[in-house]
Amino acid sequence: MSYTHLHPYGLRRGKGVPKEVLMKFFIRLSYRYDNHGNQYSHMDSVVYGPYEDDKTVEDALALLWPNDKEKQFLVFDGQILNVKPSSKEKPEEKKRTPGNMENYYKERDIWKCKDCNADILGTPVTHLIWIPGMIDNNRSSKNETDPYCPNCEKNLNSHGAPII
Repeated sequence: MSYTHLHPYGLRRGKGVPKEVLMKFFIRLSYRYDNHGNQYSHMDSVVYGPYEDDKTVEDALALLWPNDKEKQFLVFDGQILNVKPSSKEKPEEKKRTPGNMENYYKERDIWKCKDCNADILGTPVTHLIWIPGMIDNNRSSKNETDPYCPNCEKNLNSHGAPII
């Protein structure tokens, strides 16, 4: 994987610069006021990039915020990395169905997998509530967090089975 093609919102995957090379990213700064009227800086949660160099960052800023000379940005170098898989992770076809509490044990305040000792993760799952005979069903839903072992169990779908 590499990056070369300039796009207003960052580079698009292509051939050229390897991902191990440091790239440029930026975050827009904004200002907020506390309850006493004191101004403080605040960062948006959006990270823009990657960009090849300072010039492409400046071009993107001019394109995205034309004539907004008062805006400020935090520009930084970074790398795009993938998470290395755990050596304990089972192949997908050997993973079990998630959520069976008999496969977990509690160590202090943390649930762990009995097979691989990994911390049990929780995934937010939304279950639509269907009332038989109703046409619209008002799109009612129930949200819950379902447990799973990232090594031994299949990934959960965030759209759970409907509740009838």
